[in-house]
Amino acid sequence: MRFSDRVVFITGSTRGIGRGIADAFALEGATVAINGSKADACERVSEEIRSRGGRSLAVHGDVSDGESVRNMFGKITDEYGRLDVLVNNAGVIYVANCVDTTDEQWDRTFAVNCRGVFLCSREAARIMMEQKSGRVVNVASQMGKTGWPLYSHYCASKFAVVGFTQSLSRELAPYGVTVNAVCPGVVDTDMMKEELEVLTALENKSEAQIRDELHELIPLRRYETPEDVAHLVLFLASTEGSYITGQAYNITGGIEVH
Repeated sequence: MRFSDRVVFITGSTRGIGRGIADAFALEGATVAINGSKADACERVSEEIRSRGGRSLAVHGDVSDGESVRNMFGKITDEYGRLDVLVNNAGVIYVANCVDTTDEQWDRTFAVNCRGVFLCSREAARIMMEQKSGRVVNVASQMGKTGWPLYSHYCASKFAVVGFTQSLSRELAPYGVTVNAVCPGVVDTDMMKEELEVLTALENKSEAQIRDELHELIPLRRYETPEDVAHLVLFLASTEGSYITGQAYNITGGIEVH
């Protein structure tokens, strides 16, 4: 198994894309630290991984809070003495025209999607620089490559993640640490279902209509799964991806091509 001697921390890994990434790493033998905003959910997912013979630690905390982040990384290093892979996956999304977006929605989007990536990457970088090895993979979005209506706040936060990825990759390259981003498309998760509820009201369409319209945008003609994203993340975190850094890879079924 490719990650049998690796410690991996995935933020926002109690559901959706993060959960898919956590399960994939666990199947490849990694010790997986599970994070989320709800302690009981972290414990449940961690226990499910252990029940299948995997190794896992529940690390509850808020990625947008500096003290919380320091405590989370301290718990991991106290337990294992190292960190090999950080996957910055935690994120929030709102659906709203710019003129209807509230100050609170904008600030929360950037607190989690940007500040959280910065805070966690900073802690991971300190560990990995000392180790002279490590992988950071940031989960951005196709909306970090091209702006979409109703998502100006979210797009701005994910464009920021792509820029941060490029800059950090150059800072950490001398230490043997790679930093990359993945840019998923239309992933069929709980978050997507929550978006659809808002879109049906905004556009006065049924959920089935909106699903059909989204489906038509995808050249490969199927919705993306968390497992699709996980395959790319694991590649970038593996030895096979060791000469790749500073990149933001589209994984959108062909929607985004630059």
